[in-house]
Amino acid sequence: MKSNLLTVQDSHGSKQLSQSHRGKLVQLHRTKEGYATSFDGTKIWYHSVGKGVPIICCNGLGCSTFYFSYIEAYFKKSFQVVTFDYRGHGRSGPPQLKTNFTISSLVKDLKSVLDALKIKQAIFVGHSMGTQIVYEFYKSYPRRCAALIPCFGTFGKPMDTFFDSPLSKYVFEGIYIFNHLFPKLSKTMGLLMARSPFSFQVGGWLKIIKPYMVDKKIVDQYMDHFTKVDPVFLSKLLRDWQQYNSEENLKNIRIPTLIFGADEDKFTPLWVAKKMHHLIPQSELLIVKKGSHVAIVEQPELINLRMEKFLKERVITKTNRLKLSLA
Repeated sequence: MKSNLLTVQDSHGSKQLSQSHRGKLVQLHRTKEGYATSFDGTKIWYHSVGKGVPIICCNGLGCSTFYFSYIEAYFKKSFQVVTFDYRGHGRSGPPQLKTNFTISSLVKDLKSVLDALKIKQAIFVGHSMGTQIVYEFYKSYPRRCAALIPCFGTFGKPMDTFFDSPLSKYVFEGIYIFNHLFPKLSKTMGLLMARSPFSFQVGGWLKIIKPYMVDKKIVDQYMDHFTKVDPVFLSKLLRDWQQYNSEENLKNIRIPTLIFGADEDKFTPLWVAKKMHHLIPQSELLIVKKGSHVAIVEQPELINLRMEKFLKERVITKTNRLKLSLA
C-alpha cells in the first residue's frame, strides 16, 4: 500500500507529514524574507510571498510595505509579490555615509533585492516616489523590467507640482533648512503631529487623504513609521529627488506601462499623470475618480482589478510567462 506520508528533513532530524499538510508546507515555502546587501554594505530588508511572475513594489517617501498590503493579498495567489524597505526606512538599516541617501542609492537598493532573490526580470509597481524609482531603474536596467505600473507619482521635481503651487518648493526649502539646523526639535514636532488625535482629520481637511474611504489602521501605521524615520534623511532624500527629471527618458520606455492618476490628488496633480501617458509610447492610463494621493489604499479593489486586466492582456502571455519563469 502506498504511503500517504511525506518525509522532510530539518535541523531536528526527519519528520513525516501527512498529505493534508503538504499544501501548508508548500505555502510556507512560498514566503521568504531577509536582508540584501546593497552596494555600500547597507542592509535592505525584503519580504517575498507567492510563486510565479515577480511583482516588485516600490514605496513612497517615508512609507513602508503596508501600503502594498492590498496588492500583496490579491496577487500572491498567482504571482511572487516582493516588498522591501528603502535604506533608513522600516527594517532596513541606515547608510553609514549620509551622502548615500539619494534616489540613485535607492535604485541600487532595489537591484540588491532582485539579486538576493535571484530575480532577473519583473513587473515594477511604484507609488509616489516609487514612480521615480521604477523610472530610474528602467533607465539603468531595462532588460530586467517586464512592465511598469507607476501609481500617483511624478517623473521628477515633485515640489514643482506639489499642491499645484509655485510656492511649494520654497516652503520645502525652509523645512529642509529647519530640519538640518534643529534635528531634535524637528523630530519632536513630527512625533507630536503624528500622535495628535486630530492628524487623521487634518489629512482630510487638506485633501491629502479621503478619511471615509481609507482604513484608519493604515494611516496609523504610516504615521507611526514616518516618525521613526530620521527627518534629516527624509528632507535630504526629497531634496535629491527634486534634482531629478526623467521627462526626456519617458519616450524611450518600450515595455507595457500602466499609469494610475487620481482626480483629487494634491501631491501629484492629475495633469502630471496625463503628461506621462502622452510621453510613454503605448502606455495606458486609469484615472481614479474621487481618489487622493493614497487611492491605492482608498480604492484597492479598483486598483487590483485594473492591474490584473493590464497584466493579463499585455504582460502575462504564454511567451512572456515562459520567459519570466525561466529568468
